[in-house]
Amino acid sequence: MRDQLAASTRFQGFAPAIVAVTGVLALALAVYQTAGAAPVVDVQPALLQWIALAIISTTLIGTEAVIRARRFHRAMADTMVTMTLRRFLPAGLAGAIAGSAILARAPEQAWLLPGLWQLLIAVGICASLINLPRPMVWAAGWYFLAGAASLFWMSANNSFSPWSMGLPFGVGQLLVAVLLHLAAKDRRHG
Repeated sequence: MRDQLAASTRFQGFAPAIVAVTGVLALALAVYQTAGAAPVVDVQPALLQWIALAIISTTLIGTEAVIRARRFHRAMADTMVTMTLRRFLPAGLAGAIAGSAILARAPEQAWLLPGLWQLLIAVGICASLINLPRPMVWAAGWYFLAGAASLFWMSANNSFSPWSMGLPFGVGQLLVAVLLHLAAKDRRHG
């Protein structure tokens, strides 16, 4: 019964401020990677920086989500966190596996990863929509469009640009933060 209740309850563990910080970090990393005199030639080190940022961002968001879930969902906190994670995790694991395989076996195709990762984030958001605020569909749409655009843009010359990661993830995370903030505001005033 607890799982059924959790499945139909909006998860309130995501903190808009922390999500916004991850968006700003994405934009900052894109600026850092483009600030060098030469363009990014070796994609692997650049993508490893993005993977490190993804791990940091996931840790920040996850830690805050557990803390907030305990405050907002009390006895159902662990169930809510597990339910939300269970919905998003397959897309995250698919991205990690695809990234590892491409970087290890076909590094010349690494330009595909930004668009692929953005599409998988969109899929993860869509899979989690039942527990997220309804307007979060806009964030999923953003990540779908950004992923498709990134794949088409990067395929023009099969090369990586830091902005193919920084802009979609920076804007996407800031959009998610705004949507979470507005949903929290609606809960307080509605």
